Amino acid sequence: MWRLRTTTSRNPRVSERTDKEWLRDISDRSPRALEDLRSLLVSVLENTLRPRVPAQSKAMAQDLAQDALLSILEKLAMFRGEARFTTWCAKVAVRHALTELRRSRWQDVPLQPTHLSAMAAEETAQDVLLSQSENARILRDAIHSVLSERQRTALIAVMQDDMPLGEVARRLGTNRNALYKMLHDARQKLRKALLDQGLDLTDFAASFS
Repeated sequence: MWRLRTTTSRNPRVSERTDKEWLRDISDRSPRALEDLRSLLVSVLENTLRPRVPAQSKAMAQDLAQDALLSILEKLAMFRGEARFTTWCAKVAVRHALTELRRSRWQDVPLQPTHLSAMAAEETAQDVLLSQSENARILRDAIHSVLSERQRTALIAVMQDDMPLGEVARRLGTNRNALYKMLHDARQKLRKALLDQGLDLTDFAASFS
């Protein structure tokens, strides 16, 4: 859990500004205010990234702070004053950074049916979807027999590999809405296949969550 400590800022302009002054200056795109906020975000992001990517934390903090600043400018109207403006900005930056870290984790992982092999399908059934070996076998067989290759690839990537939905959609050359529909259709096919075998779906509840 990270914590923002604006009182320790080396730049007195950061801690001395009120929320009203921040909003005014950032809305007006004041170069000094923008640079002060960017410096604050760099500090916050370095602290967030250091335990995760110690060798890259400084460079990544610089790049991600700039991206976060642009995101803040786009979302400025969403600030409701429930926390200090600088705290809200820090949260936006940290969320953005953690999303980028998660996405980069999958950057070089191929999304290929050959990569998501029978072993991956079995691990999905046994370790993620179900705990009972017989149910795992039944579900594994259903995954291979009733799903299209594209549905099978998407389902395993999301449920076994925990790949972010946005990244799966990008790899499949589609969008989030189409991916949601694909996963929904895949689960419905599995549901029907299991019902056709007279099975109690309560044993397979995790598969359709």
